[in-house]
Amino acid sequence: MRLYLYITFLLLSVMVLNATPLLAQEQTTEEETSNPPQAEMRSVKGLIPAPVIYYTPDTRLGFGASLLGYFRLRSYTDTTYTRLSLARLVVDYTLNKQTDQWLYWNIFTREERLLLRGELRHRIYTDRFYGIGNNTPKGDRELYDYDMVSAKIAVLKNVGFRSFLGPDLQLTEYYDVELEEGSQLLSKQIPGYKTGRNMGLGAIFLIDHRDNTAYPSKGFYLELSGYHFGKAFGSDFRYNNFNFEFNRYFGLGNNRVLATNTMLKLNDGDVPVQRLATAGGDKILRGYARNRFQDDNFVGSQVEYRFPLFWRLGMATFAGIGDVFGKPSDISLSTVKYSVGTGLRYAIRPEQKLNSRLDVGYGREGFNVYLMIGEAF
Repeated sequence: MRLYLYITFLLLSVMVLNATPLLAQEQTTEEETSNPPQAEMRSVKGLIPAPVIYYTPDTRLGFGASLLGYFRLRSYTDTTYTRLSLARLVVDYTLNKQTDQWLYWNIFTREERLLLRGELRHRIYTDRFYGIGNNTPKGDRELYDYDMVSAKIAVLKNVGFRSFLGPDLQLTEYYDVELEEGSQLLSKQIPGYKTGRNMGLGAIFLIDHRDNTAYPSKGFYLELSGYHFGKAFGSDFRYNNFNFEFNRYFGLGNNRVLATNTMLKLNDGDVPVQRLATAGGDKILRGYARNRFQDDNFVGSQVEYRFPLFWRLGMATFAGIGDVFGKPSDISLSTVKYSVGTGLRYAIRPEQKLNSRLDVGYGREGFNVYLMIGEAF
């Protein structure tokens, strides 16, 4: 199985390379960064407080507040600026009595020599578990509670052609885990059923050729990452994790965009239940709740057509296909997940192309609704 993971990851990387939130999502084209407003020759910076509201099947309605700091650094040698950097603090509460305090950042140093990414997070969460694999009846649902603190720190170096490469350190501590009586998490001793530390080191490689990261109308985005979690890092769980994402955007004129997204997640080892691959959520296969189906691995692809309506309103239609699996032979036409749907877009900040979205997805088990900030991909 481990050899299969490495070979698959390598082949996808070669194929794609040869084939060629929130306000941080703005002005990423070389034309935009090389032609900043001439009236302001200093670095651009600001601080924006904002309310937070969202809805997912796992949280129901969530609300809170955020504080966003942003800046673009001016070059020492010419009049160009970096792409927008941000640090954002979010504090929210959901109707499922979940709380989240989350600080994350995506920062370009001057001349974009480095890209610094990371997060610090504390969460009190109630999750749902139906079992592992595709044959998990809805009636087997159980709830389990856990608290977590986590940190992610990545330092990526610019290696040319709008590409970045560097290490990523991840640490998560799970505690105060509470299970229902008769829980299959406990009876099957599934990793993560009790408190534990998940710590690992990996690397990220990405290429970003989108014309705008909030609402791309052309270009592509590729990200590859791989991690090892194990006792060498003080982890209670030992496994390898590989991730692949490739997005392509086609401008059709008049602000109409056709976008495609392909994702692959592979795990090998004793993966904690909180980090299993899932089919569903607000990003892909929106006809399913995020954790309705879980297993070691996931592969999926989707297409989305985005177009304006009038005033600040727009619309999107989407369709996707994908599935979780333990091994490739687990994927079959009888279990593969499909999702179709549509959604409304409201331009919160038209000049930044930043949208809120209300998506309704339909899958094998009915409808799911997501209210979020920013596009799905």
